[in-house]
Amino acid sequence: MFKREQLSLNTPVTELTDDPDIARLLPILESGRAVAVRSDALGLNRAVLVLPEDRAFLLAAFAGRLSEPAADSLADSPYAAVVIALTPGQSAVEAILSVDPDREAIPMPRTLLLRDASGALLGYVHAGEALAFALSEQERWQSYFQTLADTVTDAVTVVDRKGEVICWNPVAEDIYDLPGADILGRRIGEHFETETLMVLKILDEGRVIRNAYHRPREGTHVLINASPVRDPRGDIIGGIAAEQDITQLVKLNEQLTSAHTYSHQHKAADSGLFSFAKGKGSALGRVMQWAKKVASADTPVLLVGEGGSGKEQLAQIIHESSPRAGKLFLNVNCGTVPAGLLDTELFGYQGGAFTGSEGGQPGMLEAAKDGTLFMNEIDRLPIDLQAKLYRYLSQQTFQRIGGSKPIAVKTRIIAASTADLAAKVREGDFRADLYYALNVVSIALPPLRERREDIPAMLQMYLKQFSLQYQKPLPSLSPEVMLAFAGYDWPGNILELRNVVERCVILCEDDLITMEQLPQSLQALQPSLEPAPGHHRERGEATAAASAEAEAAKPLKASASQSEEQRLIQEALAKTAGNKSAAAKLLGVSRGTLYNKMKELGLE
Repeated sequence: MFKREQLSLNTPVTELTDDPDIARLLPILESGRAVAVRSDALGLNRAVLVLPEDRAFLLAAFAGRLSEPAADSLADSPYAAVVIALTPGQSAVEAILSVDPDREAIPMPRTLLLRDASGALLGYVHAGEALAFALSEQERWQSYFQTLADTVTDAVTVVDRKGEVICWNPVAEDIYDLPGADILGRRIGEHFETETLMVLKILDEGRVIRNAYHRPREGTHVLINASPVRDPRGDIIGGIAAEQDITQLVKLNEQLTSAHTYSHQHKAADSGLFSFAKGKGSALGRVMQWAKKVASADTPVLLVGEGGSGKEQLAQIIHESSPRAGKLFLNVNCGTVPAGLLDTELFGYQGGAFTGSEGGQPGMLEAAKDGTLFMNEIDRLPIDLQAKLYRYLSQQTFQRIGGSKPIAVKTRIIAASTADLAAKVREGDFRADLYYALNVVSIALPPLRERREDIPAMLQMYLKQFSLQYQKPLPSLSPEVMLAFAGYDWPGNILELRNVVERCVILCEDDLITMEQLPQSLQALQPSLEPAPGHHRERGEATAAASAEAEAAKPLKASASQSEEQRLIQEALAKTAGNKSAAAKLLGVSRGTLYNKMKELGLE
């Protein structure tokens, strides 16, 4: 994920493995190359490394003794070096930092010799240079992390293995009204209820938390993501949590629920023609402004937007807000009526053209005289009918099928399309003259995913509508459901939202809509606790045991007493017939944590 700076190695090194004497090293050193001497006696992780600047000392120190074996003579001197082998994909710095001198019984050397995964010698570095580079990298990454923590809009909390806070960014200070000076270096449990702290759970259990709704304090609602911090060996050394403050979203939901409950009780109907377009977002505001302006004109209007985004409703609003409001508003979907029938539907037929009768039948264009005809999916209108529609728009007259007499009407056309008509014109699939005739005023309706700020108000509107329709009390939404609605992309736009709310009202039984009433596509957004890598449960087991676990699980709490912990563990073991893995899952902890607790309580 991050690009690391590379540690520069000194590369001119000659490796000798045939037990050379000191005299053999001198000409190599004189040429400006270092010499690495390996031998079985030194072992795999030790070597003798002599640098060009050491030549003069060797000549003086071993005068008369240049025939002595270099490995034996220099093994315990400052020339002793540590050999570090890189694993595939590992950098030199990562390899150096992964060495544990205490565990491997390696004294701090003057130099470090590095090999790649195949055993080839890469070069050497002075231990002091490596230390200086590591300190520089630490400062650099600390600067990056500090800037990142100050830049993000989430509250960031980082704790060490003991639960002491080592990072508390400005957003966290604002959300919790707690200055960093009062919490940094102190245990996080001193300021919050221990059992409510997600970041402590990951220290003990190693779980990864994603999109979990959480109430760390009364009146504070957050959406939390948290992960354990692991060292290169995989041991947990701390935890980091990022919390998105959704308090205002939850409060808005509560306010809207309260307001609409009052409205529902009094059955007060909205009186404005544009009240269906709930929301105060800027995207919707622009659409409404344009619709109001175009309503008073007689020109054609072209509405463009995804399916379900409200094109037909907007067309009707324009009609009801225009001087034509008292006349008919008819609509036809050009994509669902067969081409042969669509001609008759639009333009009608003259008596005798099909049946021999004299009266004939007016089409929608004629029936909506002085009113509005809404033509949805105009891009699917056949080319020959596109020519007839353009002729009407340009001359305000048309002829019925089988007729010869021009009929003059002043029906306003509002067309709608999900396709890019300009692109269809370029491709030759739509007549350019009709496109320009319709495109006097074009209004683009934003998809619901681009106006998420309007979702809470629309939710309450539909909840009111369907609770009245089905004669049920006005339900409220659980915070998890509200977050699922806000996080979903709504490919079906307003129509999908309306259908989901209707479903929820029908299925709701306790005046509270929960995740259970949502379709699977939204249930997938339910906040979840993910196990750490290596602790994934089998899919079949998860499916079969989900409801049983929810009923039987009694998680261990950080604040539980010893006697309570012992009782919970014994109950879990009894329910799982002694299966420690299953018992750990019931208790909400890792298997390793359960073993440690059992050993601590003498339950082995």
